[in-house]
Amino acid sequence: MHQKTRTTMSSGAAVALLFFGFAATVAVGAADPFPEGPGKAVFIKVCTQCHAAEPIATLRYNKDEWKELVYAMKGMGAEATDDECNAIVDYLARNFGKKDEQK
Repeated sequence: MHQKTRTTMSSGAAVALLFFGFAATVAVGAADPFPEGPGKAVFIKVCTQCHAAEPIATLRYNKDEWKELVYAMKGMGAEATDDECNAIVDYLARNFGKKDEQK
């Protein structure tokens, strides 16, 4: 007889792991969906250490939501300083924010 074990995690962590686990399997496409600008290079450097960047271009979060996600990734091991995280948050909010909040 097999004994079952059960683990729990927050729904946000589960969604992030599911999304970024899937994202890691997505191949980098020929077209670059990321506009040039401040923060792009650090975004690519930090965020592609663990997963593909392309699925991120489909997300639309406000700045607070991007900050929560970026710092959650740092908490899971993304190697970035706070300044780099803030640059990534600014870049993502500016280019991939909710349509009514983009500047």
